Amino acid sequence: MALYQGNVLARGARVAGGIILVVLIATEIIWIARDIGNAGVKDTFLTWIGRIFAGQGHAPLGTSITDLILLVVYLGALVAVTKPAAAGAFVTVGLLTFFYRLPLLWIMNEDITEGLPLRDRALYTALGAVIASVALIVIAAAGRRPAVSPADGEPPAPPRSGPAVFAGLLLTLFALAAVAWEAYYIDRFTSERMGPFSYWRQFSGQRPSGVLLAPPGFWIDWSTAVLCMVAAVQAFARKPMARPLGIVLGWVLAAYAVYTLNVYAKQELLFEFDDIGTPDILQQLTSLAEAAGGLVVIVLLALRGRQRPPVPGAWGAPGGQYGAWGTPPAPAPYNDAPYGRSPFGSPPPLPPEYPPNAPPRPQSPPGW
Repeated sequence: MALYQGNVLARGARVAGGIILVVLIATEIIWIARDIGNAGVKDTFLTWIGRIFAGQGHAPLGTSITDLILLVVYLGALVAVTKPAAAGAFVTVGLLTFFYRLPLLWIMNEDITEGLPLRDRALYTALGAVIASVALIVIAAAGRRPAVSPADGEPPAPPRSGPAVFAGLLLTLFALAAVAWEAYYIDRFTSERMGPFSYWRQFSGQRPSGVLLAPPGFWIDWSTAVLCMVAAVQAFARKPMARPLGIVLGWVLAAYAVYTLNVYAKQELLFEFDDIGTPDILQQLTSLAEAAGGLVVIVLLALRGRQRPPVPGAWGAPGGQYGAWGTPPAPAPYNDAPYGRSPFGSPPPLPPEYPPNAPPRPQSPPGW
């Protein structure tokens, strides 16, 4: 039996992670149900995709497109709980939740948010999500064990070589594009020019977006860029972690791109290149590339590669297995050798016990 290569997640760790995911899913459903009860299904969904601005024609919402993204990711990770290769899904959920909920810890403590309805509930939701994200990452790290037999389950598969490189290049391109846009926004939204709408205030959340659980837009851009670079490095190295993280980031890029394009459509400026400036044209083209490229990344990283064969140690095959060394040679049967002769041949002569010309050894006394 060949030795498996890779780690699997122990059953107890998967159960613990599954409970955390159920709590996160239930929290999102409660917030979404609250918004639907106040604004209706249609207005809630249109606000998520950017067709209606937050608070326009209905009560302010608690959820945004980010909550829809997280809910889909949570549901996908919950499906992965049944598989021993769930560690990558746990880490992916942990990273995404940590980055997207962390700003709310200080936003909901700002003076400008004082008096907002459900402010305390939003703060506790963000705090619980951050703690849950750290717990998922710890569970994924501490609950791993080597897969040494088929009974342990199949370890996570790496991406295929060619598609992994292509996906890594796309993720790197999207990360660099996000950084370039942030450099442009830093120059455009200066404090002297924009005042309360300056870049720093929008990055840190000192200027709330109007949705309780929505992280600041510029914070999302930087977080997504960092995660894209992490996933690209993993893809270039053909690490199994590249598959869940890259697939989720493909979904994130596509979802936010659709939101941006819908904002332009709401303003009747979508693809109206004669009526808008160069920055808006480039922004729409970037969003189109992210929507299409995100789907391509999902397809590329969904392809499973093969496990790399185990490398035997210097003193033989690992784990006492013969593996690549082949089967041990069968000993020659004893009855093939003449009677009285060893089947393995004559032993080598023993070294002399005394130097040459030494006197003979005295005889032992009788009875010894």
